[in-house]
Amino acid sequence: MIMKYTRLYIFFSVLMCGVAHGAGLLQPASFPKTADDLTFVQNINLQSAGYEPWESEYDATGRCISGCAYNGITIQRELQNLENNTYNARRALSNYISHTSSNAAVSPGVPTKPATPQQIIVQNTPRCTPYHPEIPAAQSIPLGVPLTGNPRITSPYGERIHPITGNRSVHKGVDFSAPIGTSVFSPAAGTIGSVWRDSTCGNGLKISHTGGYETVYCHLNKVTVKQGDVIGAGCVVAETGNTGRTTGPHLHYGIKYNGEYINPTDWLVAP
Repeated sequence: MIMKYTRLYIFFSVLMCGVAHGAGLLQPASFPKTADDLTFVQNINLQSAGYEPWESEYDATGRCISGCAYNGITIQRELQNLENNTYNARRALSNYISHTSSNAAVSPGVPTKPATPQQIIVQNTPRCTPYHPEIPAAQSIPLGVPLTGNPRITSPYGERIHPITGNRSVHKGVDFSAPIGTSVFSPAAGTIGSVWRDSTCGNGLKISHTGGYETVYCHLNKVTVKQGDVIGAGCVVAETGNTGRTTGPHLHYGIKYNGEYINPTDWLVAP
């Protein structure tokens, strides 16, 4: 009888150990946090939604800390890559304008002239109310400022010392001063590519436009559109805020061309 109970005890002990071990294997794995204080899974989810870092940081030795295109890249190399991207975007825009002008119908005896930015439009896009009065209806190329009232630029595009971390950084956009709740307008017709929230950008938004363009917005108070929405040029898409890693209320605005960030300065001209 004693032998029988001993065998049963051993059997159940082994069984319970196996269950405990199996349960341990089923526990979610813990991943190391990134420089942006996000887990690996959170980063994958953000990337799936279309987000990628809008600013990179380097230490005093030039070693990338976060947000860089690839390991080992130097800040000089990243700035050169961004300049190359911008050059390609400028050339493509110039070619597009020339092509639009050459195909335009003209009356006999009337000289042709280069197409202006407001002529680069698409048809049959949704109308909206309110709208940005300085952005032509259905403009497809992101030209102009996504805020009204000639807002002040508080941090331009390019290399800077990060105002919070003190690290050398590459700011892949421009910052506009704006009180919380200021309307943000899309500078071109397009489709809402992604809406997300993270610890640096805060409430973020990305819009896909024609010709390989995308516009990116950070630190929003709220987003008034959803992923997949088709919008017209000059339509309200969000409100400015103070979310994410900021030193005060403002709008971060960036432009991408063919998947790469460019210097948005030349695209801020009024159409």
